[in-house]
Amino acid sequence: MKPTHDAIILAGGLGTRLRAVVPVLPKPLAPVGGKPFLDILLNQLRTSGFIKNVVIAIGYKGEWIEKQYGKRTNCGFTIMFSKEDKLLGTGGAIKKALALTTSQSVLVLNGDSYIEVNISELIQSYQKNRASLSMVLKEVQHADRYGSVVMDETNRILSFSEKRQDIGASKGLINAGMYLINASVFDAIPKETVLSLEMDILPELVKERLYGFVSTGKFIDIGIPETYQIADTYLEGV
Repeated sequence: MKPTHDAIILAGGLGTRLRAVVPVLPKPLAPVGGKPFLDILLNQLRTSGFIKNVVIAIGYKGEWIEKQYGKRTNCGFTIMFSKEDKLLGTGGAIKKALALTTSQSVLVLNGDSYIEVNISELIQSYQKNRASLSMVLKEVQHADRYGSVVMDETNRILSFSEKRQDIGASKGLINAGMYLINASVFDAIPKETVLSLEMDILPELVKERLYGFVSTGKFIDIGIPETYQIADTYLEGV
């Protein structure tokens, strides 16, 4: 099988919440199972067999990430870096990183979360639906804590709900931090624009062809101390 897609890993955030337990390292380098968390994401991309190039979008302490991965040659794909001189937000970071990609559809991953998913099936779903963007979703308890996603019977996304602080037992679908994006979605966005994918772009795409792809696999966001502290055990063997 010949690799067909480029991927972008969003690794430029400040990691403010995680500093209580990982005070020095940038969040994607936080150790999980004796290795940097970013290794887990890169291995997921490598084993999929679909990825030919990876662009790591870096910002805060990005030189640490570039030093560790800049000369790595055993991944099965080329690693490049998109450097933010100022924080651009997730949408702005994707726009900047797309300049280094060549595939029409690009896999995008958050650099601080892991979702177990069959990437081949994700690509097939994206193509079948002729989606502008396919978002991987995960069903969880207390979905209101994250902000939930509503789909119709065809898996087309209809709406997003905001995060809520009140604690309830509401099961629902949440954004799992992995997307397959048609690069043309970003064509009209000016370079160096500060933009949030979640707050600015996704709600607008509801008017177009925005689809969900539900994963039943493992999901964890290491960006807060409570979940980071269970990551070693939860991701054992990944």
